[in-house]
Amino acid sequence: MQVQRHGAGIFTISDFLSPQECDGFIARSEGRGFVAAGIQIDGEEQMLKDVRNNDRVIWDDPALAATLFERARPLLPAAVDGYRLAGLNDRFRYYRYAQTQRFDWHFDGSVGLPDGRESLLTFMVYLNDDFTGGRTDFGWESIAPVRGLALVFPHHRRHRGAAVTSGHKYVLRSDVMYGKVGSD
Repeated sequence: MQVQRHGAGIFTISDFLSPQECDGFIARSEGRGFVAAGIQIDGEEQMLKDVRNNDRVIWDDPALAATLFERARPLLPAAVDGYRLAGLNDRFRYYRYAQTQRFDWHFDGSVGLPDGRESLLTFMVYLNDDFTGGRTDFGWESIAPVRGLALVFPHHRRHRGAAVTSGHKYVLRSDVMYGKVGSD
């Protein structure tokens, strides 16, 4: 695994997941069944197909969060804005993008948990790369999907998932959680 920095708090981790792990996550998500993905606006999910038209499946997996966090931990920022690194969000979102599907320019929202942890960074892994299109754009930087590549960035960075032009794109998404320094 190697880290490549792209500026503004954005970085990638090569070979974060093996090809076999990626294939397993694709099969697992397909087995659960995808539904149309909405957008959170003022705490309410809305369907805005002109902004986002991909599919997703969501489920909580504390064991997976712990396993992936231990792998990523040495590569993640130990502190952000006075908060200390506390783990990955147990809630995983598996995204599937078919031809013409995309998620237009947006900011990712933060998740606050009852234990005081808060998400500050997006953590996503590309599960395949046998498609065309589907880059993650930040305006000045465009990240090409590579199977097993993790992409980490601050929630407040405006970005988009460009349209897939052929094939299907699969992504595993979570959040990097931080807790207030001095809290348990």
